[in-house]
Amino acid sequence: MFKLLCKVPTGVFSAFFSFVVLYLCLAPQPLGEQQGWFSFPGADKVVHCGMFFVLAAAYMWDYCKAAKSHSNVKAMALIAVVAIAIGGLVEVAQGVMGLGRSMDMWDLLADSVGAIAAFVVMVLLQRKISGQHR
Repeated sequence: MFKLLCKVPTGVFSAFFSFVVLYLCLAPQPLGEQQGWFSFPGADKVVHCGMFFVLAAAYMWDYCKAAKSHSNVKAMALIAVVAIAIGGLVEVAQGVMGLGRSMDMWDLLADSVGAIAAFVVMVLLQRKISGQHR
């Protein structure tokens, strides 16, 4: 699986997940009327956390692939901050677009938790990969 992921051209994951996250966050009803298993209390916060985990991890993956380095913790921390900033901009956009979405600072907190979790996981994954290459 890892070898297959490495064959995907650099930037594809970032572009794809950027589009998906922006669509899900900014479209008036991206999943239609039926929410299915997303209907429990706080489900939107879990979804926000997951989306920004995937978004930040995709950015970090593409960065590491482009830099041909898996040991730049500072760059990955910066990427997490950028993902959090995107979450903040999305919340502002939701507030001003007038499409039935509203700005919610709890969503931004969930976005931040997801981006920080991606940073932690990617750093741990880096260390594991680096330890295998020694």
